[in-house]
Amino acid sequence: MSAKKQNRKRTEKKRTPRKKKPKIILDNKSVMLLSASIIFLCAVFLSMAFVFSSPKKEKQPKVANVEQPVLRQEQKIKSAEKNKISENINQPKKVQPEKKEAVKKPVEIQPEVKKIPFEKKTQPISKPEVKKEEPRIASVNPPAKKNEEIKIEKYSIPPAKNGATLVFIIDDGGYDTYNLKLYTSLPFPIAIAVLPKLAHSKDCATIVRNSGQELMLHQPMQAQNLKLNPGEGAILPDMSLSEVYKQVSENIAEIGPIKGLNNHEGSLITCDVMKIGAVLDAVLDNGIFFVDSRTSAQTKAPQAALERDMKILERDVFIDDIISKDEMLAQIYRGLGIANKNGKVIMIGHVDKSAKILPQLLNDMYPYLKQKGYKFAFPSQIQK
Repeated sequence: MSAKKQNRKRTEKKRTPRKKKPKIILDNKSVMLLSASIIFLCAVFLSMAFVFSSPKKEKQPKVANVEQPVLRQEQKIKSAEKNKISENINQPKKVQPEKKEAVKKPVEIQPEVKKIPFEKKTQPISKPEVKKEEPRIASVNPPAKKNEEIKIEKYSIPPAKNGATLVFIIDDGGYDTYNLKLYTSLPFPIAIAVLPKLAHSKDCATIVRNSGQELMLHQPMQAQNLKLNPGEGAILPDMSLSEVYKQVSENIAEIGPIKGLNNHEGSLITCDVMKIGAVLDAVLDNGIFFVDSRTSAQTKAPQAALERDMKILERDVFIDDIISKDEMLAQIYRGLGIANKNGKVIMIGHVDKSAKILPQLLNDMYPYLKQKGYKFAFPSQIQK
């Protein structure tokens, strides 16, 4: 029995240390191995998730390369468990650089994947940049041209042709000096025709002369409507030819020195070739010019001038028959068309009738007209 007990003790001694030692060793190793494997697998899964997160198919064959080092590492771990190699912390250190290499490989894939979309984006970006450059260049130049275009758009002024020359005559001076000065201060040549026998006739004549503008006599004549009073110093239908001549000469002396005269009303007198002829005789003797205001389409002034071998001027446009800025502007445009066709135009306005609109309108249009090539002249400068 003692031998059996001894054998039992021997077996117990042999078994107990064998069981306890591997348990303690296995626990420490397993903890280390399990922790290393868990960390490694987490890193692998994270890298796999990052790689597979992109939608492109090109990643799939490259990710397969990452799985190979993972399998090798798992095999090493299993072989380490079987062989029960006692290594303290060296094994996880060796696994860590392999982890880094596994992580680096997908990192290297990322710039390759990004390069493709960047190259695709650069092409469409470069195209619109070229397209944008053209309008930018166009937007830089227009501001310089915009000022010119605004000037043209503000008034529908056509370019001047045939040396287009504009002649403005303002009638009915003599009633008021204030309104008269609105016209004498205009920055271009203009003629003002002053009526005789009025309270401010001589004062207005002096203002026109001193301003450097051209002074004319606005000779009153009887209209076909006998109810209309042409005023003092007028040519009446019952006058003789000598009386007509005398009255015109007297009015010239009152207002003069003057450059010329035109008729105020006078549709009845201008249609009488004899009486308008007597007016032209006074014009010739005083060395001045005559402008037919053409208050009647049946005027005989051209015929009377032809009989005397003299040249006269004729009105083309009445600017202010209707007191409206739009209507006045329309008449000026009509005058520009005549000037471009015939080389000159005579346009007539009135001092007091349109003083609130016409002076400002002409002053505002002047730079635009000048820019388009129009010339300005006194009536005496265009008489041939």
